[in-house]
Amino acid sequence: MPHDAGLALDDNRTPAPPPMDDGMLLRGVLVHDMRRDLRRHLRPMLAWYLLFTVFATVATAPLTTWSLAALLHWIERPLAGEFDGVAGIALALGWLMLAGAFAWFVVMLQQTGMLLVSASHGCRYRTAAAALLGMLRRAGPLAVLAAMQVAAHAVLALPWLVTGGLLYQALLGGFDPYYVLSARPAALWWFIGGFAPVLAVGLFLHATLYFRWLLATPALVLEGLAPVAALVRSRRLTRGRHLRIAILVVGVALTVAALPLLVTELYDRAATPMLDWLPAHRLLVSAGMVVYLTLYAASALGALFLGTTLNALLVRALYLRLGGTRRRHAVEAVPTRPGRFVWGAETAFLALALVQATLAVVSMNLRNEVTVTAHRGASTVAPENTLAAFQAAIDARADAIEFDVRLSADGAVVVFHDSDFRRMAGDARAVVDTPLSAMRGIDVGSWFDPAFADQRITTLGEALAFIDRRALALVELKPDADNADALLAAVLEEVERGGHQDAVMLASLSPDLVRAARDAAPGARLALFANAALPGTARRTDFDMLGLNHLQLDLRAVADARRRGYTLQAWTVNDPVRMARYMDLGVDDISTDVPAEAVRVRDERAALTDVERLLARLHSWFRR
Repeated sequence: MPHDAGLALDDNRTPAPPPMDDGMLLRGVLVHDMRRDLRRHLRPMLAWYLLFTVFATVATAPLTTWSLAALLHWIERPLAGEFDGVAGIALALGWLMLAGAFAWFVVMLQQTGMLLVSASHGCRYRTAAAALLGMLRRAGPLAVLAAMQVAAHAVLALPWLVTGGLLYQALLGGFDPYYVLSARPAALWWFIGGFAPVLAVGLFLHATLYFRWLLATPALVLEGLAPVAALVRSRRLTRGRHLRIAILVVGVALTVAALPLLVTELYDRAATPMLDWLPAHRLLVSAGMVVYLTLYAASALGALFLGTTLNALLVRALYLRLGGTRRRHAVEAVPTRPGRFVWGAETAFLALALVQATLAVVSMNLRNEVTVTAHRGASTVAPENTLAAFQAAIDARADAIEFDVRLSADGAVVVFHDSDFRRMAGDARAVVDTPLSAMRGIDVGSWFDPAFADQRITTLGEALAFIDRRALALVELKPDADNADALLAAVLEEVERGGHQDAVMLASLSPDLVRAARDAAPGARLALFANAALPGTARRTDFDMLGLNHLQLDLRAVADARRRGYTLQAWTVNDPVRMARYMDLGVDDISTDVPAEAVRVRDERAALTDVERLLARLHSWFRR
């Protein structure tokens, strides 16, 4: 057969390297074998990487997202807010396990192509195109292998997760979670001291299992073994060498993680200032930003390619040096005109990067319409959820004031965050067990500063009357066990009684409660707060605003909000640099404990010219 007729594995002609002893591990594998394979296969691997990137963009990622969203729709739980009860936690862990299996499967697909390319000879186009077909042929066994590995880790995690849950319930179950995080009682340190050894043992076992099965993918791909046989083969090859293998793998992993960060830092410090040299004309600056973002995307891809290649070559070199055998493979089929096939993929990727960069620049909203929400009032100026904090927020020109409400023992809707008074007043009584009359005497201001000793717990009606439409009231419902419906009904009744419907937005971390609010009050404005925007949540929950943990915010979240037509809030942001970045990303609202600072940043942005805002947005994208 001609030299470039397909993906002919060079294993059929080159004898395997001799198995190494422990002294050869660092020198022979990491330095010699990887450097040799990198020189030999760099261009075919680059062609494969670009081809796989296009494949993952148009097929793998959408399919994964659709599958997980369909699963969430089937089980009728979007899992966006809090997880209450054993069933909710089990459901969340099950979803995370499936998401992990999908992610690991995609990683294995990419590594499979790298292994096939590194074990081949021939032109880069034919090799990369044939590797894609070879990867697809092995997709079934790889999916089984990924599911087996993730399931094994899930089973291994059960003992320490259950132990941690029991310890938490025994030592901290009687405390409000927010009190635990803020006050750090002695019971927290007892919990940490008891759970830390359990967690350490659990992580050690997970690491041992991971490195034991590290070579299962090359065993399946290069030897053609079945999934179970590949796991057994990997265990035999790595036996007694886990520590040395871990040193190599962790070192390469750290390198892989550092490369994109280094590229971003380099662009921010060296390349970004060059844009300041452009004439102050929006068209020229926009064109410069398109070129800049395209080059940045290509550079970041190059860094990721180098890291991924090093990892794949390390796995292959370890596999061969530790005694992996290579059986004879039939020549893989290749598509017609492989050169055009791969060039088409490379062109598609570059075109996609250029289009994305252009859309990013063109879609920039240079108008400053960001609103500011005072989280529990101006809670760094006055004690949270008090009238003093609300007044400070109004003085700071906040557009909205967020506060929490609960039910008292006698059914009054009171403004309070925690489930008990321990953090703010040193009182262990639960809010739901305390009547309003008993709450009136609780001092909720002295913990913050003695000057606020006169601050008392207020009711929802009193809070709305005090705010009096000077700001939007963003009322977060904090139900206790089994009183969610009663809390919702009491809140709606209080809002209607005072005629505040046009000045109130109701919010909750529970999608079920938000849907119930929509059914009970179709005209009410509603917000869903979420720690993560999981697939299916926005599609199945009717809300007007999504409040997203700011650490989960990115351009995709902003694009989803624009496409679905809801307002996007970032919570809780107290760093001015991050405030500017989220404003530049295009969020609609910033929730913060320091509303005066957010208003200042917004005003400074409003004073900039269009060209200055374009450059400011670019700087913000590179500040993490």
